[in-house]
Amino acid sequence: MAGLHRSIALCLCLPLWLAAPRAWAIDPPQGPVLLLVTGAISEKNTESGLAFDQVMLDRLPHRVVRTGTPWTPGPADFSGVSLKAVLDLAGAKGTTISAIALNDYAVDIPMADAANDNVIIADRKNGSLMPIRDKGPLWIIYPISNQPELDGEATYSKMIWQLRQLTIK
Repeated sequence: MAGLHRSIALCLCLPLWLAAPRAWAIDPPQGPVLLLVTGAISEKNTESGLAFDQVMLDRLPHRVVRTGTPWTPGPADFSGVSLKAVLDLAGAKGTTISAIALNDYAVDIPMADAANDNVIIADRKNGSLMPIRDKGPLWIIYPISNQPELDGEATYSKMIWQLRQLTIK
């Protein structure tokens, strides 16, 4: 009977434990770094910031956003982790996210955009990892087909592909 009470107590406390601030370190990546989060963050796993490899990204909850883009024919299923989840994991505190691509193209994104859980850092299109030649390995996707108010040049400029770094300011 004591085991049952411990199990019930664990089940009741687990949601509180998961919601509490983390008191453990995020392990450093073992594979090639796909995304580095720097700047005004409280969590780091490298000297430079919070780095993610593909395995680490795959362990995070993924969302699927079906949307068209100005650069793809028709709608596609993009999947990846929400921008908000990555920023929360990093302990990001700031007002602006500077997103930087592999070719050093950079764009500023208001931190408020991350409140939309359907703004994702996609690593897959139609179920397949995105190669660099197809705007991968990471692409910030906004749900422009499902939220018409986002469908315009102001949003398109923030949909940075070949993403490599987020710097929080």
